[in-house]
Amino acid sequence: MRFIIFILLSLSSVLCYAINHYGYMDKIQKKLDKQTPLCLGETQWPVSVKDGSSVWINAKMESLVDAGLVKSSIEGHNKVWFLTPLGSAEFKRSGDFCYGRIIVKNIESITHIDAKKGFIIFNYYIESLPEWAKNKSVRFAYSYLDNIVTGINVAKYRVEFEKVSSGVIEITDEPTQLDLLY
Repeated sequence: MRFIIFILLSLSSVLCYAINHYGYMDKIQKKLDKQTPLCLGETQWPVSVKDGSSVWINAKMESLVDAGLVKSSIEGHNKVWFLTPLGSAEFKRSGDFCYGRIIVKNIESITHIDAKKGFIIFNYYIESLPEWAKNKSVRFAYSYLDNIVTGINVAKYRVEFEKVSSGVIEITDEPTQLDLLY
């Protein structure tokens, strides 16, 4: 009989732990989903610059050429970049080159500061990460993308929480990355 009670108590604590983590994960995910989408910010096509005038734009566009999303041509004194069929298909999804959605992978720790407040450390993965987002040229030209991709399963994020008067846990700030991987 004691053995059965021990097993039931053990299972109930594991179940409470799992439900608690799942509840936190769900709340963190909702907060993440409200953040700015993971996109490159390239919303106007075609792109045209005077040949040799903007090294930065040229580098970003050529990284997209390397990934097969755009092609370039010289028209008069301008260099022009157009979407390829792959680039057009990717662009049509959201009006930009978006590279997935951050998903909470697991909670590393939950720390209570006091009876009402605390913080959670978690890591993530990217749902639906396209192949072009793994391209080294694109990752070099778009450092935020590189940081996000490099951080998959490695980088840790922190989010604060607070118990409101009803006893429900609320996430009180935006998730912030603890360790930059540049």
